Amino acid sequence: FKEGLIFGEDMHAAARLLLAGYKIAYVADAKVYHSHNYTILQDFKRYFDMGVFHKTENWLIKEFGKAGQHGLAYVRSELAFLLRRKRLDLLPGFLVRIAAKYLGYFLGRQYKLLPRRIAKRLSMNPNWWNRRHA
Repeated sequence: FKEGLIFGEDMHAAARLLLAGYKIAYVADAKVYHSHNYTILQDFKRYFDMGVFHKTENWLIKEFGKAGQHGLAYVRSELAFLLRRKRLDLLPGFLVRIAAKYLGYFLGRQYKLLPRRIAKRLSMNPNWWNRRHA
């Protein structure tokens, strides 16, 4: 893994492998348990760090494209799920969470415009900001 990344070591490694000619396979019967039960603030901070990662490792966007279309597909899918299940009571929380993620990502992409002390507070990885990466 590349040293000094704020986020996305696995994404960075996978991208480098793909560019080196390797393949990444989806294995349906693999057993992997990975879950986060983040608060809305933690989601914001995670997506802030993702935005910083995409800004500092901009070659990923150039090589593989933006994630925006996938994000919109996710929002549509979740909205359809809530509507099918008639769970309109969950809609406000879902919309707030999506807004927090979007705002976090947007601000992370603009991190160079923010004072370091503010960026550090917005980040899920505040120790990263103690190094001179940004």
